[in-house]
Amino acid sequence: MTERAGAPPARDAAPVGLVLLDARPPAERATLLAGALRLRLGPGQETFVPPAADVVAAAQADPDRHLVVARPPGGDPVALGVLHPGGAPAEVVALLGGVGADDVVLFRGFLVDVASQGGGVGSRVVSLLPGVVGDLARVRGRATPFAVLVLTVNDRNAAGRRAYARAGLTDCGAYLGGSAGPQRVMARDLRVP
Repeated sequence: MTERAGAPPARDAAPVGLVLLDARPPAERATLLAGALRLRLGPGQETFVPPAADVVAAAQADPDRHLVVARPPGGDPVALGVLHPGGAPAEVVALLGGVGADDVVLFRGFLVDVASQGGGVGSRVVSLLPGVVGDLARVRGRATPFAVLVLTVNDRNAAGRRAYARAGLTDCGAYLGGSAGPQRVMARDLRVP
């Protein structure tokens, strides 16, 4: 599996690639994980996402959660997230138009290091996710690709909603089960090129 290269960056922003850690050799995986653990949240962001150490710990405790990191070519991680096949709550899956829960990959625990925020990293990461979800299907030995990529974003996180929309996700409706209040469900159908 190859590192997914980022689209051309916004002016003055470094390009990033997206790496599925489970598709990397153990030594590289350990180095990327150590870099991911150094990522820091901005002030007040802990309302929307846990710190990197908590995201990593939850993924390590659940074999269905797969860590991804974003980094500039040859650089240290600037963002971290989790792909969680079958992890979307039933209320979220119900908004996806009849897709089965096993065919849905939830993107969760996404954070961009405070030093890299505002430069388009979030939008680029989300735009690269379909390719990495394809890698995940191969790593998990699926006979068929996953059908939908989904995430939830807090109603109060306007910047996050804009970034996800720019990256091609569609708002599918409200989800009231979020721990920090009402969420918007945003998804991308992976069956459509």
